This record gives sequence, structure tokens and C-alpha cells, in this order.
Amino acid sequence: MSAAAPPQGRRTDESNTPTTNNPRPQRGSITSLLFLTFVFFLMSNHDGGDDFTARNHYKDTLSSLEWQLSNYSAWLNGSQPTNFTLPPRPSGEYRVISETVPHPGILDPLTRSYYPNITGFIRGDASFRNLTSELMPALEWNETEVAQKLGRWNWSATNKVTISFLSRPMDEKEREGFESVAMLNGHVEAIDGNNAREIHLDFVGIQFLDTGSVYGFAQDSGMSVDIRMLPSLVPPDLVNLTAHAVVPVLEDNIAKVKTLLASNDLTSETNTTPPESTCQFALYAQVHPSNVSAVDMRELEDELMHPTGVTTVSRPPLQLDLALVSPECGVLIGAKEADGMRSRMFFRKVTSYAGFAGLVYLAMLLLLSNQMSESRTPASLSRISRWSFIVQALADSIAFAGHITFAILADGRPSMALVAPAFLACALFSYEVQFVLLIQQVQAPEDLAALPPVPSPQSSVTTPSPSGVPTSTQADAPPISSLQPPPRPLLSLFRMIFWSVWYDEHNRIWYFVFIVFALVVRVVVAPGLAVVLLAVLYSSIWVPQIVRATRRGRPCALGRRYVIGTTVGRMLIALYFLGCPKNVMDVEPRAWVYVLCAFVCVQATVLGLQASFGPAFFLPSRLADSQGYDYHPPLSDTETGPLGDCSICMDAIERPPQDLSGKPSRRGMRTRASYSLAPCSHLFHTECLERWLAIKNICPQCRRPLPPL
Repeated sequence: MSAAAPPQGRRTDESNTPTTNNPRPQRGSITSLLFLTFVFFLMSNHDGGDDFTARNHYKDTLSSLEWQLSNYSAWLNGSQPTNFTLPPRPSGEYRVISETVPHPGILDPLTRSYYPNITGFIRGDASFRNLTSELMPALEWNETEVAQKLGRWNWSATNKVTISFLSRPMDEKEREGFESVAMLNGHVEAIDGNNAREIHLDFVGIQFLDTGSVYGFAQDSGMSVDIRMLPSLVPPDLVNLTAHAVVPVLEDNIAKVKTLLASNDLTSETNTTPPESTCQFALYAQVHPSNVSAVDMRELEDELMHPTGVTTVSRPPLQLDLALVSPECGVLIGAKEADGMRSRMFFRKVTSYAGFAGLVYLAMLLLLSNQMSESRTPASLSRISRWSFIVQALADSIAFAGHITFAILADGRPSMALVAPAFLACALFSYEVQFVLLIQQVQAPEDLAALPPVPSPQSSVTTPSPSGVPTSTQADAPPISSLQPPPRPLLSLFRMIFWSVWYDEHNRIWYFVFIVFALVVRVVVAPGLAVVLLAVLYSSIWVPQIVRATRRGRPCALGRRYVIGTTVGRMLIALYFLGCPKNVMDVEPRAWVYVLCAFVCVQATVLGLQASFGPAFFLPSRLADSQGYDYHPPLSDTETGPLGDCSICMDAIERPPQDLSGKPSRRGMRTRASYSLAPCSHLFHTECLERWLAIKNICPQCRRPLPPL
């Protein structure tokens, strides 16, 4: 007669103790489809605009530019009647500019020279000057109109100015007659010192190479700048040259619009956001002369644009004095000795940073990979805090998004160089998420053990065993099935999504990734928020690990090489951006970054001391006892002989001496005892249970979850 098969849904172990299967809930296909549809909806482009509207917008722009060119050419040649005239500048403006921006004039080319090409980035400390009283006699002021033009922007709080210059390339035919000038365009950013807000202005202008002078207009990005007014800014002897230099720029703009109309990819560039301020500024700038001859400066420029490896003179610093003047609003923003950096030099600096950051992230990735290979056992994973790696994963996701954004903004080879640290930061993020999931899988029984017990039909009766170790004779713990969620009925859409997120591990992971992605996108577009969030994350890298080791009474399983290497790598990145005044992102140095680095180093030191002197070495003796499960309960003084048989090796467990019964030491770590009593009242040799927990974290007898040993 064959033996009866076990009931369906159950299994039997070596002790013929029936246990309940605990199948993982299947991921719902409907909720996954809804989640993917929602993500694709957010990623899709809904603001491209209608092609017909965009084409009409470009046609109107083309008609306006062609009319401006014909009207301007008629005024310039004097062949046809035209209504175009150059407006006069206020009489007091030149006096104010001469005080703020002095002009050295033409230099001796044998001893000194100006930079012939200022394509690059200029940044300097700004000062505000109210011109209302100085220009009042020359202008008729309307306070209401002036207030409307000033808008919401507080110009008096401007403390920094950043300008990006780009020289317009000219072919040999266009350069004939314009060898001494360079047409410029770019952007001007004024920074509010009170709240770190920025206002962006578009810039067009002209540079005179012989005198190092720059003249131009700057206006809000949503408003077009009329380049035909440029001759009104320059000195009288340069008006004719400037007026003729404007014509190729207008023709080039018309050609660009025609090219866009001929293409099939048209997007509307209309901006519905009202401008912060509608004040129009005239920019006056003067390049500082260098102590380099004109010949050496030309060789230096050729080597920068077309590197051949030849030896040149040392590169002199690029500095400018500049002034942004708005007579209609009575505002002057001045900057003295603003530092400049050529674009090629900036791109080299970006490439150098990309190499440095790539090496740092590669080192941290190798350290993490090695640590993951060393901490694969449940015994090791139970002594690692998953929150330390969640914090690092959040920081690396922000770093990945930041580097990708920087790579998009940078053009050419620097963009490709920045892909390397972005890729390594993304790889580090993925490894950390995998490690978090692995730790969560091992430490999940701790969460189950924290749930309140469910009463069983049969009461549990505890009786003392002959060996003196308390045991349970019936229903030691609730069955595993009682800890599972009840069957899910037919619910509404929102309740179904809630249930899928709450009980489905895969859905929880996807929703968590989506929330992190949304947070990272929001942080990247707000640099101030990114700095604060990264500082908070970096300051709490090892705190969860210290807390877990102290509460569990066991030092962490992270190797010293990983802890030290990761700490050094994180602090190098933080010190570069928050401690170096010449970083590539132009982030203002923060004095508290050194306090942050010292605090993180103290955390790493505490982790090392916990391994040497015990997890609670820094706590008083009355607080040094850990809160973990005690596998070594005190024994009865009246009983003698063996404690019983080990449930793993089946050998007898000898009674240990009284001073080795698992009492906490002064350092917070429990002494090793030869016996271990599990929460399910099964008895083991400590060494046998430790080897078993290195493989699985469930009881080998009844398959119930076990806390860390």
C-alpha cells in the first residue's frame, strides 16, 4: 500500500513537519500596463505645437527681417527714402561709462596687445548704481512706465554677472574691410544675491580688435534685439564701420530662417512666460591689455585654435571691465576685473574634470563590486544597513542626471568626455540598487518577526525541559500563511493600484524608481536644491550602518577598504564642487563643506572602531545591551548534564560554563556560547547554526524565519 501523498499546497521536511508553501504574489499585468502607459505619456512630447502655426511664425519673422534689411540698407546707402534713424544716446551716459569702463586706447604692438578673440565665459562681482538722478535732466521720466519695465526683478540686489561671448565666424569674402572687428552674440546672466535667482538676457554686439572695446545690446530672452541700433553705441569715428558690419549679420539671420522654412522639422519658439524685466541694456566692456606682443599673441591664438605642440608664451589672464546701462530704467550694473576663460580652455578643463570624476566613480564601482562578492551570505548581509546604500543610490542618481545634463549643454568632444562619469555613476547606482534588493531579501524576516502574533486554535503551553532550557510543546509561532495578506476582492482602479504597490514587490520597486526619477529631474533643474540635497545625503552615508551595528550588537560586515575608499571618493567629489573656486560648474565655494567632510570621516572612523572595540563602545554600560534577539538565554543553576541534541548535526550539546552563557560584554558584543535557542524553540550548536545561517536565514527544522545570530 503506497503512502498517502501530502496535501496540495504543503510540503514535508526531514522531520515530517508540514509547512505551508508561501508562493510570491504574481505581478499584475493590468497595473504594469497602466504604469508603463503613464510613463510613456510623461515621456511623450505634447508641446511641439502645430506645424502650420510654427510655419506662419517663421514666415512672419522672415518678412520682418527682410523689411529691416531693406529699410536699413536704404538708410545706409542713402539711395531711397527711409524712416530709419539712429536714436541719440543720453548725454550723461558717456560720462558714466567712462568712469566705470576706462579705455586704454591703441597699444604698442611690440610690447602689449589685446586678446583678439574673447569667445568664452566671463564672470565677475557686480555692483548696482542708480542713474535716476544723474540722467534725469536728459530724459523725461514716467514713473509708472519705468516700474512696468523694471518688472519683478530686483536689479539693486544683483551681485554677480556672467557673460558668454561667441564670435561670429566670417569667410574670406565677408572679412574684406572688417579685419579689425568681430561680431559677437551670446547671453548675459545677472544673479540676485538674496535668493540666487538668475535673469537671462540675449546679447548682440561688436568688438574692435585694435582697442579691445566691446559694444552691444542685451535684452530679455523673450524679446528680440534690434541689431540695427548698434552704431548708436560706438564712438563717432567708428559709426560707419559698425553700420556696414551689421549688414552681413542681418543677411545671415535671413538665411537661417529660410533654411528652417525649407526643412520639415519646425517647432514654435513662442514663450508664453512673461519676462522678469523689459529693460533694454547697452553693454560696454573693455578687455584688459596684456604684456604680450601682438606677434606672440597671434601665435598663442593659433596654437589654441589649431594645436601643434609648439612652445608659446605663457597665457596671460583674460580680464574685462564692463557695464550694463539702461537709461530708460535708470539702472547700471558694473563689474571690475571680471575673470574670463576662453571656450577652448574651458572645454579642456571639462575634459580634465571628466577624467578625474570617471576615475573616482570607477574606483568606487570596483570597491562596491568587490564588497558585493564578499558579502553574499545571509550572515554578512544581515549585518549591513540597506539605508546606507539607498542614500548612496540617491546621490549617484543625482550625479548621473547632472553629468548627462552637463554633457547636453556642452558641445563637441567635452560632451563625449562627460558621458564616461555619467555612465559610471549610472552603473554605480544600478549596483547599489541590486545590493539593496539583496539585503532586503535577507532582512525581510526581521519585518515579519515584528508583526503581532496571530492566535492559533490551540494554545501554546511552555514547560521546562529536563535540561533547563525552556521549550514549547505546542504552536510555537503562528503559521506562515497567517502573515500573508487576505485574498484580494474585485476593487476599484485606485484601490487595485494601492494593493499592487503595497503587496507586490516588483511594483514597489518600479514606483520607487519612478519617484526617484521625478525627484532627480526636479533637483537637477534647481542647482541650489541639488547642493543642499547632496549635502544631506553625504552627511548620512554611514549613520544608518552605525545605528544598525549598535542595535544588533554585531559590527558591520563592510570591509575597511570599501568604507575608506568610498568615503575618500565621495569627499573628493564634494570638495571639488564646494571647495574649489574654479570648478567647471562655477559653483560658489561653501565653507561648511569642510565640516561635512570631517563629519563623514568621523562616521567612517566609528565604523572601524566598532569592529575593534565593539558596536556600542561609545555608549554607557547601561545602554550597551543590543536590542537583537538573544540566542543564549540564561541557564538554570540547578540542572546538570547535556542541554539536548542539536537539530542540525544531531549531536549532544554540552552545558557551557556559567561565565560563557551569552552575557553582553562591556563593549556591547555578546560572548560566544556553545548553544543557541531559536525563537521557534529549536536548539542548535552555535557553530552549526552560524554555518547554516550563512546559507539560509530560516530554521532548518520548521522553516520559520530566523533573526540574525
